Amino acid sequence: MTTGNFDPAAQDAALDATDPPAAPARRRDPVRTAWVLGLGGLVPFVLMAAVIGWAGTDFIAYGRLVLAFSGYSATILAFLGGIRWGFSLLPQHRRRGTLILSVLPSLAGWFILFVPSPWMFAGFAAAFALQGTWDVVSARRGHLPAWFGRLRLVLTIVVVICQLVAFAATFRA
Repeated sequence: MTTGNFDPAAQDAALDATDPPAAPARRRDPVRTAWVLGLGGLVPFVLMAAVIGWAGTDFIAYGRLVLAFSGYSATILAFLGGIRWGFSLLPQHRRRGTLILSVLPSLAGWFILFVPSPWMFAGFAAAFALQGTWDVVSARRGHLPAWFGRLRLVLTIVVVICQLVAFAATFRA
């Protein structure tokens, strides 16, 4: 696998040739774990968006909730950029452009922290949508594993909806 494309079938075939019979189940376990952790990571988004959606700016701890929501959002954006950074360091996936672009989610998250609500939530929605689109398109082109593209699609949809709920609940015309 010296090309820049991720070929899961070739990787599985190479692993099957050297692994004992129980290995295919072990290889799939990290995928299941990634799904469980990814879905678990949605809990703070859903809970905070629900509280903001229910109470809006009248919530007694609104300022702290916005701080928590925005801080978590920025942290997760940085994490997503870090995934792409790490993947692009693998010898078979080295791409200078991906390495450079992978720092943008962290910078976007940091910048958006200075934007007042409700526009902060719109900024995070856009940043997550862009990152999710990049990940899904990269998976469809074979640059990332297909399962990762499916995971990122599901997570991105939920996170963007949560950000838009927060935006709508705090927008004052």
